[in-house]
Amino acid sequence: MGNLSSRQRGRILSGVVTAAIAAALAGTATGTAAADSPAGSPAAKARQKSAAQPQGAPKAAPKAAPRSALRAAAEPSAAAPRFPLIAADRDGLVYKYESNGHGGFGDDRLIGYGWNNFTEATAVDHDRDGKDDGWYVRHRDGQLEYTGDAGDKMIGGGWNNFDRILSPGDLGAGLQSDVLARDKSGVLWNYVARPDGTLEDPYRVGPGWDIYTDLAGRGDLNGDGHADIVAKDKDGVLWFYKGTGTSTSPFESRVKVGSGWNAYDKLVSVGDMDNDGRSDMLARDASGVLWFYKGNGNATDPFDNRTKIGGGWDKFVLMF
Repeated sequence: MGNLSSRQRGRILSGVVTAAIAAALAGTATGTAAADSPAGSPAAKARQKSAAQPQGAPKAAPKAAPRSALRAAAEPSAAAPRFPLIAADRDGLVYKYESNGHGGFGDDRLIGYGWNNFTEATAVDHDRDGKDDGWYVRHRDGQLEYTGDAGDKMIGGGWNNFDRILSPGDLGAGLQSDVLARDKSGVLWNYVARPDGTLEDPYRVGPGWDIYTDLAGRGDLNGDGHADIVAKDKDGVLWFYKGTGTSTSPFESRVKVGSGWNAYDKLVSVGDMDNDGRSDMLARDASGVLWFYKGNGNATDPFDNRTKIGGGWDKFVLMF
């Protein structure tokens, strides 16, 4: 794949500027207003192409080989969703990787470009069928954009105050997936989503979350039906946070999983990757190798031993 032409880049930038102007009339990170997102925004285009039928796989992005025996496939659910992995590289090209049901991925598929403008992204399952039906992406100017089945719109500005944005699923025993955001002072906030993709005013989860270098989670890790997360601290210790099902206080006290996780520079989950009805975890090491951690449903040690997926994943700056 060649580099984008200057004319193509110009069209992308023009769309981004248009999006920023429209979003300037929207609310803030703590408000509830939203403006329609332009149909030509890079996120909306990639989302539309992601939902379309595959049209062949590009050759430039890394591939992941099958690793474990095929089991009788459990149906995806809100507790054990089955999302594709979306990954954007340094050139702004964004790829889609479908799980192969064995703890790995099939061939990659190029679904968009112009993602140099986005600094955070997370997928959501607002209708609780176990499949992704929308994305939230943050623009470099701090605007948060939603694109999905509920329509495309700008949520509002001020999101550059957060250094981590993710959605592990529904945290309040409701319907839509909630959005967690950690601000730069270390306070974690929970934004409950509405059916149209807009967000309610946040609940303050609590301070002290700046001790963690990464947060990740997608669905239920311990088998109780509530969405959970894991957090890696600065010493490389991984901690498990059990979900409570309450939006105002979504997690119980942390439980230590183990040490040595500083070997990884990125943790991400797309849910159940081996079709056994349990959510799993992915970890990328400093050399760009991606590892699969099978979920086992244990609250104190929720993952089995790692399995190597493949190398070359250090080309990506966004993975969700």
